[in-house]
Parts: sequence; C-alpha cells; structure tokens
Amino acid sequence: MAPATELATFPIASGAAVEDGDSAAGKVWQSTLDTVSQQDGFQRLYWGREVEDPSVLQLFVDWDSLDHHKRFRESATYGPFAKHLMTIVDGPLTMNHANLTPHPPTAAVGAAAPVTEVLTIYFEKVDDGFEGKWNEVVKACSDHAEGFKAGAGGWVVEDVEYEGKKRKAYVGLIGWESVEAHHAFRGTEAFKNNIRLLTEGTLGREVHHTEFVQK
Repeated sequence: MAPATELATFPIASGAAVEDGDSAAGKVWQSTLDTVSQQDGFQRLYWGREVEDPSVLQLFVDWDSLDHHKRFRESATYGPFAKHLMTIVDGPLTMNHANLTPHPPTAAVGAAAPVTEVLTIYFEKVDDGFEGKWNEVVKACSDHAEGFKAGAGGWVVEDVEYEGKKRKAYVGLIGWESVEAHHAFRGTEAFKNNIRLLTEGTLGREVHHTEFVQK
C-alpha cells in the first residue's frame, strides 16, 4: 500500500488562539495533534493558518497508507476525538487524501519551507500527462525562482466539489522562502512561459499560501 497524505481544511472559531498552548482552544488543538500522532500508521503532520485568510486552518497528515487513516476514522477513538475538535471549528471541514511525489513532501511543507504555495487544479477527468507538466513547472521554479525551496504534487484520491459538480483534482505544493518570493517569480518570463502547462486542459485552479509547522 502506498503512503498517503491527508489534506484537511477548516475554519477556526473567531478568537481561537490555537497557537497558545495555555488557551482553551490551544489545549483542544494540542489534544487533537497528540491523538493523531498516536495512531497506527501515522508518520508526521503539518499544520498552519492560510496567509490570505488566517481564520482557515490546514492540517496535512502523512500516513503509511490510506487504509491506516480509514481504520482510525472507524475506531472507537474517533467519535470523541472529532467531537472535541469541532468545539473550535466554525464551519464545514473538508478532508481528502493525495498520493504525493515525492513522499514525504517535507522539503516543500514544514520546517524547510517558511511558506507553502498550495495549488489545487481541477479536471473533468484524470489527465495521465499532467504529472510531467507539473514536474516541468517545478523545474522552472528550481532553475529560475529566487526563494524556491522544493515542490511536490499528486492526484487527490477522492472526487472533489468544484463549481457545483464532482471533479478530479491535482494538488501541487511549492515551498518558498516567502510569499513575496512567489509573487516576484510570477512577474518573470520563466513563469509566463510555463504557466500554460497548468492551465491547458484544466477547468480552473485555486491557490493560497500556508505557513506550516511540522510535528
């Protein structure tokens, strides 16, 4: 079984200081991370707030396999765990999984990358040739972008919602020294010459940045 990365995103209740371990929300969040990290098949996790919308928290978890996460969700532990977490969540939670290459994606997410560009690209169906295009874009970043750290990417296992319909999605992660470094690269000829690789044959894309902490 291939390793898988859980991709969870949810809005945090207003005023919930999850970074403060002494606060009520911080204790709930630390308990959440502790419970996840104690599960069979857990490898590591990364979490952080979105830069563009700090009310949104992302949690990525590397598992030995998708089945390991499924077994956790089917266990007696999961119900109380989820109920406790939801006390600091203020809105719908989305959870999907991706088989990322390379695995683990630690060079693009976590301590090695101060900020991560999280790019979701939507398709009518899986495009077998897109992985090669993604790798070309990552190479262009490596060759030409100041502040580039590393890239990782993979197809989302589940169908995802996009413009009211279930679609296929590819998740790309690029680690940067800063958001400004990414924005500077977007003004270069190298970016303009390669962005078509991420748009041709796609339905659309969404991008944001997250400052992840690795555990």
